[in-house]
Amino acid sequence: MEVRMESKEKAALNGIDPVLNEIHKRLQSHPREWLQTLKDNPSSFGDLEQTVQHAFQQMADQLVAGLLAQATQGADFAQSAKKK
Repeated sequence: MEVRMESKEKAALNGIDPVLNEIHKRLQSHPREWLQTLKDNPSSFGDLEQTVQHAFQQMADQLVAGLLAQATQGADFAQSAKKK
């Protein structure tokens, strides 16, 4: 089973590690950007809060997709699914 992660390149997921790496990269850059946005325009707090919530929802979705991709690899999963 191939699970796709929503991204520009539509890369196929084959496990959790690529997802965790991507989330780590996002968590390294986004908070700095968000802080600068808030410093530049304090009245943008409401919009910024929605942006942060959306980013974390996307990361959660990607994490679940990575877990699903890793859990469904291999013949063991296919055999187990056929039995049900």
